[in-house]
Amino acid sequence: MRAMLDPTEDLSLYQLCQATMADFAFAEALTHDNMVGYYRRYNLVWRGDLFLSSWRESENFILQADGAPIGLMRVTEEDHSLHIRDVQIAQGFRGRGAGTFLLNTAHRWARARWLAECQLRVFVDNPAARLYMRLGYRPAGPRLAQLAIQHMVRRV
Repeated sequence: MRAMLDPTEDLSLYQLCQATMADFAFAEALTHDNMVGYYRRYNLVWRGDLFLSSWRESENFILQADGAPIGLMRVTEEDHSLHIRDVQIAQGFRGRGAGTFLLNTAHRWARARWLAECQLRVFVDNPAARLYMRLGYRPAGPRLAQLAIQHMVRRV
């Protein structure tokens, strides 16, 4: 006889854990590795000191699958908005719903905090921009940094 599933049970393949400074090296390496191509393309310079400063000011979370770290999300609350600083997924785990899981989690958090919107920034040629559009994010305001970065917003 099969057991009935509790409809409130989270059957996600992913777990999200609050990050600590012990997770910083993983987070910085993953973010740098995922972003280095864009930084080169747009003549930007990676600054580990700025990443560390941002890490200290953000709520940071490590995404796990089967207990192993495969990604991260970093957020800050600004006025009426949850600003998604980073959504990073390790290369072998992209296209499997991990990004959707993180963005839907951020949206639920924003709603629970009575915020009006989620916002993020993305390089215009980043394939993740299609995911953001599919999840309801829309361009907001002018592009930044030599027209390479688009600010996007989703109402909560």
